[in-house]
Amino acid sequence: MKKMFLIFINGIASFNTGSTIFHGTSIEFRKLLLILLFAIVILTASPAELYAQTNPIIKDVFTADPAPMVYNDTVYLYTGHDEANDTEMFTMWEWLCFSSKDMKTWTPYGPIMRVTDFKWAVRDAWASQAIERNGKFYFYAAVQHNNTHPGKAIGVAVSDNPTGPFVDARGTALVTDDMTPRPNGWDDIDPTVFIDDDGTAWLCWGNPNCYLAKLKPNMIELDGAIEKIHVPNYTEGPWLYKRGNLYYLVYAAFAHQDMWEKICYATAPNITGPWTYRGIITDQTKNSYTIHPGIIEFHNQWYFFYHNAALTLNGEKGRLGRRSVCVEYLSYKPDGTIQPIKQTLEGVSVPPKTNPAPIDESAPQDKTNVANVSSPGVTVTQNAGCDPTDWPGNLTVSTTANPYYTATEGVSFNHGAGATNISQTFTVAEDSQLQRIALFAGDGFGTGAGNTITLALYDLGSQDAFLNSYSAQTNLFGSGKGLQIACEPQAPGLLLFDFAGSNQVILKAGHLYAFELHGIRESAPLFWRRTKKDTYQGGAAYSERAVIVEKSNKCDFAMAVYGTGVPNAAQNAEDSSKSAEKTPQAVSVPPKK
Repeated sequence: MKKMFLIFINGIASFNTGSTIFHGTSIEFRKLLLILLFAIVILTASPAELYAQTNPIIKDVFTADPAPMVYNDTVYLYTGHDEANDTEMFTMWEWLCFSSKDMKTWTPYGPIMRVTDFKWAVRDAWASQAIERNGKFYFYAAVQHNNTHPGKAIGVAVSDNPTGPFVDARGTALVTDDMTPRPNGWDDIDPTVFIDDDGTAWLCWGNPNCYLAKLKPNMIELDGAIEKIHVPNYTEGPWLYKRGNLYYLVYAAFAHQDMWEKICYATAPNITGPWTYRGIITDQTKNSYTIHPGIIEFHNQWYFFYHNAALTLNGEKGRLGRRSVCVEYLSYKPDGTIQPIKQTLEGVSVPPKTNPAPIDESAPQDKTNVANVSSPGVTVTQNAGCDPTDWPGNLTVSTTANPYYTATEGVSFNHGAGATNISQTFTVAEDSQLQRIALFAGDGFGTGAGNTITLALYDLGSQDAFLNSYSAQTNLFGSGKGLQIACEPQAPGLLLFDFAGSNQVILKAGHLYAFELHGIRESAPLFWRRTKKDTYQGGAAYSERAVIVEKSNKCDFAMAVYGTGVPNAAQNAEDSSKSAEKTPQAVSVPPKK
């Protein structure tokens, strides 16, 4: 194909310069030869070759955070305008708009609004979305607020035309950082807006939390309290829509789990939930760790918009702050779940495939076939409480009093250079028989092939509560073999392990214990939340049995231990030790489907 194209180009050059290739021939004959060459190029090219590299769809400007809207048989595409140089992360001062009637040719309208059109905003024309109601168009956008309300904020503008001009509809921000208190200033970004069948309008937004609020009919005021949607692996960029009777929440995921963002989604029978996590729609994109979804139905075909950073423009290569919008076909399985999407160069310039080939939805990890069931002797309870500000029940010891606010960092076996174990040490004030261990944890891929978790508990003896490192001892769980656990991806919350039989270990007062999660290096079945500072004097957090330090401070994993008093601790401890030396009987369990 490439050779034929070069022949055609050379033919044009020869025709224009009077080359000896066509010497002695008439002009009419030369024209005929060129037409024949062009016909050969077209006929020998495959459809993918003819339309190759149509992604990104906007090629004369860097665009990001696509937000498509269908109105009057036309698709309007709203984007941010990336203008970063090589030393900048994001430089964005305005929003752009494009329209198309065929999803292949796009008409630009230039800037429809600038950050400074919100008089209270100072910078950062981040993600946006527009929607029509009662003949007016409402434009919701994330910006940086001035010092009267420091942090990110969401403004709403209005216009009589989908291509603007848009003007501030309120004169103040719709959402400010103080309305969603968290220990960072970027909670309130990436708004998505949706009008339900009954006319109720909803606004959804946030990073790292996903917020949901009802809008009043005027579309410029919140109507009631701000709620939270809890879904696994959520980072930012929500897109809310409905198909039939099923609600879809599509979002950028995994950035808070030491990975480049992927697009995941959840579904629910009602907009307020309960939400069921459905997994990955598409993987990370080229040259940019961010990715942002936008989904529409147009002419009975569904489309998925996103951005990558594959475009080179005026000698500037794509990168994090120079992204470009792309589009792919989107299709559904009979049960309403979304077919995984492979990112392509041809995009929608070729017809959609009838049965798109599935893509690998898991991380590049060991595919060993492992039975995805928990071992006898431990019961796993998931989703025992989201955003825990305290530990339930009568606990024996905990490593932090307020896990939701203090344990903000997620750690798995992909942390740093990778690890095969992560752990927390602890002590108890009096002899106790172990009943339960609770973790503040979640996210990840869940357990299964390539993502295993085994529990271990070591008695390190009578020694100082703080050790720079320690060595493995006899595993007190699973008769010395440990306890395998099975879990699905869950939103960050409480994960409970209840022990039975010989696994109800006697914990001795004054002894230092290490509770470990074992897994495959660089895998990510779940993320155990840890603090950034020392919150527990009786132990510390470890990776590969070496203490985790942040800014010269030791850290702690969020964990609570539950036990009951033991009258004959010494004798019970001896019996437990003897039991641990016995070889366990093999248990046959079916693999996860």
